[in-house]
Amino acid sequence: MSRLLALIALFLPALALAQAEEPKYYVFEPSSAVSTLGILYTLLMMGSFLYVGWMSKRRVTSSDDYFAAGRSFGGVSNGLAMSSNYMSLATFLGFTALLWKMQYYVVALVLSFTGGFVLISIALAPALRRWGKYTSMQFIGERFGQTAKVVAVICMIFLAQLYLIGQMKGVGNVFQVMFHWDYTTGLIVGGLVVTGYVTIGGMYGLSYNQTLQAIIMLIALYVPATIILLKLGAGPASFFPPFGYGELVPQMNEVMASYFNPFLTVNGTVPMSFKFYFGVFFSIACGTMGLPHIAMRYFTAPSIRDAKMSTLWGTFFIGLVFFTTFAIGFAAKLYTVNELNAQGLQIQAKEADLLIVVMSQALTPGWVAALPVAGALAAGFSTIAGLLMVIGTGLGSDIYSTINPNAADQSKVKMGYIFTALGGLATIGLALNPPDFLLTSVIWAFVVAASTFTPVLILGIWWKGANKPGAIAGLLVGGILSGILFFSKGKLGGFTLIDAGPIVHLITGIFTMSAAWFTIVIVSLLTGGEKNEKILREIDRIHGWQNYDPRRYSSNTFALVTAAFALALMIWSAMPDPTYAKKPEAPTAPAPAATTAPAPAATAPAPAADTATKAATEATEAVKAAADTAADTATTAATEATEAVKAAADTAADTAAKAATEATEAVKAAADTAADTATTAATEATEAVKAATDTATETPAAEPAPATEEPAPAAQPASGQQ
Repeated sequence: MSRLLALIALFLPALALAQAEEPKYYVFEPSSAVSTLGILYTLLMMGSFLYVGWMSKRRVTSSDDYFAAGRSFGGVSNGLAMSSNYMSLATFLGFTALLWKMQYYVVALVLSFTGGFVLISIALAPALRRWGKYTSMQFIGERFGQTAKVVAVICMIFLAQLYLIGQMKGVGNVFQVMFHWDYTTGLIVGGLVVTGYVTIGGMYGLSYNQTLQAIIMLIALYVPATIILLKLGAGPASFFPPFGYGELVPQMNEVMASYFNPFLTVNGTVPMSFKFYFGVFFSIACGTMGLPHIAMRYFTAPSIRDAKMSTLWGTFFIGLVFFTTFAIGFAAKLYTVNELNAQGLQIQAKEADLLIVVMSQALTPGWVAALPVAGALAAGFSTIAGLLMVIGTGLGSDIYSTINPNAADQSKVKMGYIFTALGGLATIGLALNPPDFLLTSVIWAFVVAASTFTPVLILGIWWKGANKPGAIAGLLVGGILSGILFFSKGKLGGFTLIDAGPIVHLITGIFTMSAAWFTIVIVSLLTGGEKNEKILREIDRIHGWQNYDPRRYSSNTFALVTAAFALALMIWSAMPDPTYAKKPEAPTAPAPAATTAPAPAATAPAPAADTATKAATEATEAVKAAADTAADTATTAATEATEAVKAAADTAADTAAKAATEATEAVKAAADTAADTATTAATEATEAVKAATDTATETPAAEPAPATEEPAPAAQPASGQQ
């Protein structure tokens, strides 16, 4: 036994070095089939988009045609365009990586994404369509004045750049990783293609292309997802991926039960609270309502009914894509654990972005494996195009008409061409070397939209008392706070304004939107509310009323109640969240005493049993001490031997060989000495136990010990000892 311990001690340094080896990481390399077919799909797509944009130019004869596609898109086509406008490149790549890393948090995101469209259809879409303009900024300008419109356009440009630069960077990365193009080349080619077809075709070209892109995205996501789920064992349910995901739940429960815990994220290591989920709703669902490139789609519908149907179809397609993406992200986590981790490979964040392509290449035919590449680029082009269009409209129509209110219609169209093209070129330039924080800022864009556009739009439509000073103050407060609190993770001037855990910057809308709402109401009330009767009559009109009633939508009670709710949310968001409170360290509890059942009185008298037990305990301790001494001696000898070998190697090879021989003999001698010591100690301990037992046997029987007294407990063996 002692020799075994000595040998183990001798090899401990080698074992430690083996454990310290760096983990191996999986590195994705696209196959030749995926690269070749991916390039072919991409070239066909880009050619098609440019052709559609060029053909659409023939239909542009007025500013209504260029900025609102002649208000001729409704129902299914507008719903498809709306869905592709909303789903960015991150839907294919970043969303899967987010689900792989954060699990249940993404359930809240998906529900908030789709819930935002439901809120749009109820609170915004009908009124905006009846107002009949091109952008939400134009609505703000006519409702609250030109200064408010300028502030809204500035907020729009900031928000659009948060979206755009990340999308442009993603397009360049896809070309670089999948096709081995230089990043700059891929960025410039992709950026010029999308800028070209949007500038040439205007809203007509954008709408037709977004409808086509939505169809490409659905095919590129649905087909690989079905095959991947089938290969992972989901069975026939795979043909509807959300059901296929359900079939794989038992497998995930076995390998990672925390995946389904709504109050844990990041592989079960970061807690989430009710406040956190509340913040997700205010940041994402309310942010969706305020995105200006989404609101633009309602101005292209020919009627109120078409605007509502567009929202319904858009919600259906978005829900289908996001729940399919959720199923793919779920499969990616399962594939990582069962396949890659089982091979001793870890996944880095940059590779997690490509997990859908990784699984497609491993589990599907080559022509299918290249589809996600085409879908990702189509999604990126669609979102970039929508944002460029809103920039071109905001500057070419909203700002230009403010500077030159008597401008001819064709002059506005010309300005639309110019500012859309300039917006695209500027974004390409910024994406060549973007700041790091802009690459993960899509959620920040939602927070900015929730904190600026959403409160102004809702109160501007539903409360006649909202006025120009209130709207301007709300836009400024919401815009400034959403920038500061995102970077400071909920802190301002040393005060914690949002206490909701380590990833609080993802949900800052809970405070910033509430602050903007509260500001609009209070400033509007303090400045007397809206007095312009023309505007007040317009509010009745956009709600479908044929007559004007000054009492409609004028209740200050509604405004004060919602402001009080907003104030309560701000206070609640700043209050310490018990979920993330630092728990005091519990004192170390003493090890419980081991107990044994009392031996029958007739077997052995208590004093003799005590003597035997004590002797056995001392013997065990002696053996343990001897083993420890042997291990220490062997370890010390091994260390000295290693140092001696190293020193000798530095001097000369022959001296090193001699020293190594002597060191080996020293180790052997030390081990033999330690083994002899341990053996002698064990022999003496055994003889002591035997002597104690003989003494106990020869001692005359005594009175049995009282039943309430127990013999001294025997020493428990150390953990792992037999």
